[in-house]
Amino acid sequence: MSPTAIMDQFRLDGKVAFVTGGSRGLGEAMALGLAAAGADLALSGRKPETLEPVAEEARRLGRRALVVPFDVANREEHAPAVAQILAELGRIDILVNNAGMNVRRESADYLPEDWARVLDTNLTGAFFLTQEVGKHMIQERRGKILNISSMTAFLGLPTVPAYTATKAALQQLTKLLAVEWAEYNIQVNAIAPGWIHTEMTSALKGTSRYDWVVGRTPAGRFGEPVELAGAAVFLCSPAADFVTGQVIAVDGGILAGADWRKPGAS
Repeated sequence: MSPTAIMDQFRLDGKVAFVTGGSRGLGEAMALGLAAAGADLALSGRKPETLEPVAEEARRLGRRALVVPFDVANREEHAPAVAQILAELGRIDILVNNAGMNVRRESADYLPEDWARVLDTNLTGAFFLTQEVGKHMIQERRGKILNISSMTAFLGLPTVPAYTATKAALQQLTKLLAVEWAEYNIQVNAIAPGWIHTEMTSALKGTSRYDWVVGRTPAGRFGEPVELAGAAVFLCSPAADFVTGQVIAVDGGILAGADWRKPGAS
């Protein structure tokens, strides 16, 4: 391969990317990054009205975009959603498991129903949707699966026991599926975002927790959603055909360590 041809390996022209939780924040940024690289989009979420603006933006980029509203936690909706995408877009080359939820509470007080809600979306729903899409990918003998993990899979962070369990489990499933499905030319990887400016984290501004994050992050700031797009495009592109079972942290250096010389970096 010539040096000038390498950039072509990052193109996704003719591919179809199925992004769950694609209406805002990280999901929106990754979906539009994939579209900018050439992929058509299937966008899922529970509210079609929040997905349509993202679909319209993809169409402005010259891509096909299909809105497929459903709840990842409801396994009965998986097969019809996948069937609709295949019928209308013809294929699924990429699955981004981004849909997720969280319930914050001290571990001593955590409720069984909240534990079940978080697991049903973040882990059980993600696995069985991957299974449904995986049937198509196995038949086609190609595919890219990208799971969205979290810093909680590496660090003990208070008040998020169910979320922590799901993200750590999702990372191990990433490795397991990478091994099981390698013979079908399916690559399975994950991104673990650090703290990113989103609607979910906006409430932290002005709090001691926000200051802790900034102090603990070597980059000295929160990330922006678009900063996940590059890693997503890479892992979903032919450039990553020999990359599988990996977790890439997009975290401003948090997992690398902390600078003890700076206040708040403990």
